[in-house]
Amino acid sequence: MSTDDNEFSSYNFDLQPPPDVVSFNELRSCADLVRLFEEKTLEIQPHFQREVVWKKPDQSRFIDSLVKQLPIPSMCFSLDFKTQKWQVVDGLQRMTAIVSFLAKDSNWRLSNLKDIDSRIANKTASELIAEGGEPETLFRRVRNLSLPITVIRCDYSKENHANYLFTIFHRLNAGGVRLNNQEIRNCIYSGPFNVLLYELDAGAEWEPIKNMLPGKGSRFRSVELILRFFALHEKSQDYSGQMAKFLNDYMHHYRYATVDALYEKGQLFSRTASVLARGLCFDSMKKPSNTLIDAALVGIAANIEVLEPLSDTALATRLEQLREHPSLSPENLKSDTTATEKVKNRLSAARQCFG
Repeated sequence: MSTDDNEFSSYNFDLQPPPDVVSFNELRSCADLVRLFEEKTLEIQPHFQREVVWKKPDQSRFIDSLVKQLPIPSMCFSLDFKTQKWQVVDGLQRMTAIVSFLAKDSNWRLSNLKDIDSRIANKTASELIAEGGEPETLFRRVRNLSLPITVIRCDYSKENHANYLFTIFHRLNAGGVRLNNQEIRNCIYSGPFNVLLYELDAGAEWEPIKNMLPGKGSRFRSVELILRFFALHEKSQDYSGQMAKFLNDYMHHYRYATVDALYEKGQLFSRTASVLARGLCFDSMKKPSNTLIDAALVGIAANIEVLEPLSDTALATRLEQLREHPSLSPENLKSDTTATEKVKNRLSAARQCFG
């Protein structure tokens, strides 16, 4: 993993469980889980969480496993005791398959595979019910089957609870393709501010920059850069070396920001991204690093009124000055780019280069 990419995944695991967070195990039938989902009490894919990666054959094999009553790993849900809302912490792929199969009026059809019970292969739930006999019995077996659930009872409005859930996400996803920090934030800190981040990530002003990023900002890295911009532009004086926690705290604070506040943030980012895009078009570097982008955004925002009237070539010249500054040299950024001094030095350099 590159140093640049590591910024999107690193986290300090020293956080201890808050004393008022309670974990317990229980059994829930598939029918009950679907009911909670249809009542909008359970979010199986909390706002823009990880994408559903299981393809239809994977989902079909999981339903077949339920039919055959094979052992199923426990899923993990969080329960906000104030709102009584549930969210999937671990088990998105399994819950998606269950809902696809059992939801009311679902026309989802199981795949026709050799290793799937021939009595259910290539059929929808309604077709199994209509056939009666063994097919209907198998459908009801899935619907009534109880699955093990680990429940984390917490309060999303408390910062330490949200940070603790963040830690749990990291540990539960330690194997395979691990969730990065922004994929986790999009679950825990869902709300109006999170929606704004996604709207800005899809905006025309940001698109040319996003296309230049490593991997075109895949897996929410481009979204995290927008979040970083807001946090570092407004709160850089509070930064103390833990980027993940710094961004978590910012999202928690502004999760339910007012409409007016969100509008102002959106306008500033759009103007800033537009200026940066103009400079990048005339810059010699076709693949700018994430660290250059977040520093440039902060520097431009601090001087937006001065920069907007400038020509594209003048903006490119200032961007080149920033890139050649010692604080952004390859030697300086080859390790721990989130160290307090390094972050503050490059932000200071950006404000000066664009000032």
